[in-house]
Amino acid sequence: MRIAVIGGGASGMVTAYLLDKQGHHVTVFERQPMLGGHIRTLNKNVKPNQSNCNEMLESGVLEFPTVFYNFVALMQELGVELEPIRVGSALFPKDGNHFLSRVMIDNNYTGIHRLIESLRFDAVHARSFGLWLKTRFAQMEDFYNQPLSQYVNKQSISNTWLKLLTMYSYSMPFELIDNFPAEMAILMLRDYLAVKWVRIKGGVYSYIEKILELFKGEVLLNVEIANISRSPDGVKIKRSQGEIQEFDKVVFATPPDQVMALLADPTDAEIKRFSGWKANYATTTIHTDTSMYDHHHIHHPSEFDFFQTDSRWGYNSYLNQLCGISSPQHYFLSFQLEGLIAPDRIIHTQKHHTPLYTTESFRYRDEVVATNGENNTYYTGAYLGDGLHEGAIASAFRVAQLIGSPFALSISGFNDGNTNTASRPKTFAIPFLRSRSMS
Repeated sequence: MRIAVIGGGASGMVTAYLLDKQGHHVTVFERQPMLGGHIRTLNKNVKPNQSNCNEMLESGVLEFPTVFYNFVALMQELGVELEPIRVGSALFPKDGNHFLSRVMIDNNYTGIHRLIESLRFDAVHARSFGLWLKTRFAQMEDFYNQPLSQYVNKQSISNTWLKLLTMYSYSMPFELIDNFPAEMAILMLRDYLAVKWVRIKGGVYSYIEKILELFKGEVLLNVEIANISRSPDGVKIKRSQGEIQEFDKVVFATPPDQVMALLADPTDAEIKRFSGWKANYATTTIHTDTSMYDHHHIHHPSEFDFFQTDSRWGYNSYLNQLCGISSPQHYFLSFQLEGLIAPDRIIHTQKHHTPLYTTESFRYRDEVVATNGENNTYYTGAYLGDGLHEGAIASAFRVAQLIGSPFALSISGFNDGNTNTASRPKTFAIPFLRSRSMS
């Protein structure tokens, strides 16, 4: 079949790779001049736009927990090398106090000072134990259609830290986190924090390069699509210049808020499922300014630290650790901390278009998953899973399974989300993250 994939980010490129592997004729349409979506590896698919830098630094997706089983298995399939990293964090409120994780304490203090900081951390950590215990044994259905504020509603350092971790994971403004879907946030806070983490050797974009080495289809960059229409016989894609191409099926691998803008003939059901989605426009900054740490006498940053300015919270990620950089020069990736960074220390700024996750927009997400294939139309993207890279990869396999032959995809190690390694299958047959309609 002739299949169009709209979007060349992680979910789009993995979907294209899988469908191409099944023997379909696949064309990827990407509006940007480069592939990758939220994958932004400096000196790979993007070039520094503020000052010269030869290092490969991430300005988008950074690290991955080892419980991303579908992602890890795909990296093995592609021959991509993963390296372990030690993840820590710290909290720096504007009142001058700070709260450090165990990693940062060990890296910055000795003797009695280390003991004092450890006791402070243990006290903060203990205050979040009640929430962890409550969520550990709860059913995911308990969190459906509930905002995060329902569970993290008291003013405390531990609750602020938990909400900041959600902000970090999804690059959303801190003030919007209260309305974040609890079912996504609780899953992330419960299952992804106290695990081992890895990075991709050579930069995250290197796995897209591996896909391109194997991909036999067509990739079209800088393409503006005017509209997409469907009929029982197939799909027509009209470009802004007027050219029309015909396909058997179309896969939307775009942020969900773009679906209505592209569909020429949305059904009432599609309007209901996608109209609630809005865009979240985020800007990240790669820089070398250490002054925000100098004020606190911190010489060894941790992998993601949170700073409160006069107006908002932001995060600062230590790229030397996350990107495997051994240089004595410190490199950082920040979000919403522009006021703390000297302009002459900025290397690159990157704008990102991500979904704005709210309780309302999430209401019909599982209906999108359950109706994949209607009108010769399919959907992939992190928003159809955990909102992170694992969700993007799992959604790609789901669509490939639905479109492809009835035979299982023989990709070693993939599973449907079961974290019990003893029962994990050796081949991946029906890949999806369990949703309400499928549980």
